[in-house]
Amino acid sequence: MLGNGEGDPLQASLSVVGALECVVRRCVGPSGGTVILTKDTGETLITKHGCRVLTALHLEHPIARTVLECLCAHDHVTADGSKSFILLLAALLQGIRDSVHDTVHTHRRHASWKLANQLYEFCWDGLDDVIAHGVIPYASSLFGSGRCELEGGVLAALVGGYVGGRVGPGQVEVLTPLLCELYTRVGHGDTDSAAVSFIHSNFSRLHTAVSGLHSGQSCVVEGLLLACDWSFWKETDGPVKALVVFEKLDTCYDERVSIQVQGNGTFQSDSIVQQRLATLLRLQVDVVLSAVKQPDCVLAWAWLNTVSVLDCCDREQLDLLCELSGAETLAVQPLMRVGMLTHCRRFQLGGRRYTNVGVTHTSVHVHSLVLCAPAAGPLQQSVSVSQGVSFMLQHLSRSHRHNVSSCHHEQHLTSPQSLASPQSLASPQSLASPQSLVSPQLHPPCPNLPQCILKSGDVIPVGGAFEFLFHHSLLRSNHGDPESRRLLAKAVLSVPRSLHTRRPGDFLQHLVHFTNNLQQHHPIGEHSSGSEFMWGLGADGSASVCVEPVCSKHQLVASVLQCVNRLLRVETVIHTSRPLALAAPSKLDTEDDEDDDDDDDGA
Repeated sequence: MLGNGEGDPLQASLSVVGALECVVRRCVGPSGGTVILTKDTGETLITKHGCRVLTALHLEHPIARTVLECLCAHDHVTADGSKSFILLLAALLQGIRDSVHDTVHTHRRHASWKLANQLYEFCWDGLDDVIAHGVIPYASSLFGSGRCELEGGVLAALVGGYVGGRVGPGQVEVLTPLLCELYTRVGHGDTDSAAVSFIHSNFSRLHTAVSGLHSGQSCVVEGLLLACDWSFWKETDGPVKALVVFEKLDTCYDERVSIQVQGNGTFQSDSIVQQRLATLLRLQVDVVLSAVKQPDCVLAWAWLNTVSVLDCCDREQLDLLCELSGAETLAVQPLMRVGMLTHCRRFQLGGRRYTNVGVTHTSVHVHSLVLCAPAAGPLQQSVSVSQGVSFMLQHLSRSHRHNVSSCHHEQHLTSPQSLASPQSLASPQSLASPQSLVSPQLHPPCPNLPQCILKSGDVIPVGGAFEFLFHHSLLRSNHGDPESRRLLAKAVLSVPRSLHTRRPGDFLQHLVHFTNNLQQHHPIGEHSSGSEFMWGLGADGSASVCVEPVCSKHQLVASVLQCVNRLLRVETVIHTSRPLALAAPSKLDTEDDEDDDDDDDGA
């Protein structure tokens, strides 16, 4: 049951979200501080990532857990906007409370439900149209006409805008060029969708975290970096033939098979092991990469035949290596694959030795990301941010492909040839088939993803550009209920207002300049138009221009509207002293209870 004034779900939600807002407000934007959390074990968590901060708090309140669940679901899609999620949610709940404040107390819950439902309907019916006609055209005209130049390129502006809100300035200077170099080199000089998808899918296998070193020693290494050193090493030049094994070469699949090792260093083996080692000689293998520790007899054989051996490799990295090199599977036991590597060499970082192997692939040029930091906390933060960049770029790439597919599909359906064609009206299934929605002939993949998204209006400068445009579009839109649009338009300004907390007058000045320029039909990207603050200046007052994906902002608004609807539908909050799963008796407990009842009846 709800108690202590928590009978109103709106007031209860506002109290909880307000407390969460106080936690994340201090680390919003590039000028925000870093949160340091100490665990019971003595470990510390250093981060500015809103989702990680709130997850580390171990929230127990049911409403707080509901908000965190919605936040994590949003973060899993975009890996962006966690702090903005809380700010917008708190402002929207506050606006709903102010809107129903004058309503009779008995009807306040019904009025808040009604507003929540109207906002939820707008999320599905009008949100897409408002962003498509009120935000994207301005971003497209700004970058498509070349009015706004991005120093360092589009990729640097995207990565810098993302990293700047999650780490300190020192780490930003290291991570931004490092990640740009990774995506550029993997994409053969251009950041295409294939490179983005490859890094996103294999990030755990393409990065190596090294603590105890200065962050400036982070680098991008050609090929895969394996976190192990050679058991037996022979210097090689040029391409080599490698054998990849996942089990010991002396594994017995028959009880009659045995291996004997004599004291003089020579070894005798059964016919099966001899056949395996003879197979390696016939294949002229130069390197053996093993997922397990090979026995001494195999190392002795490798020494006699000058074959390099690398033990205890990561299985996932070996799988990726076989996939990229097109390794051939041998019809023998245990499982063995043979492929070509471009190079095999040692790689040393500080006092640690690693193995660097190169592989060729048609669509991507494989590179590894080496992240260094003096302590575990900053290192974990760098890894988390780098992986978040892969999520952000993957979400942007998918959104761009979806928008291009929809645009080409609409043009195909509305063209005179398609409308007059009998085949186009033959069956509804032909319009809804995947082949008709996504056709390679209609929209070939963009070779340079950053330039494509820039001209399409898929990115917008950071610092409040999206919020001001969205606010302006909502006030002039005809979709949905006017009151719900007004509440959302007012609440969305909470994000840029938080970015300018150190100089509150700047926010009002920026909003007035922006509104006047739109009313006078001045191009928002034109110099001397009074709106350079959001195109030429970052939120911290720097002169660098950073951008953010429109699709992430779109998803942020949709996620918050759905969370509001979910919170205000709460009827009762039941506080329990232990998890509900423990309240249900187990089978053994049930039997004991029945026995106790029988004893009581007998007594």
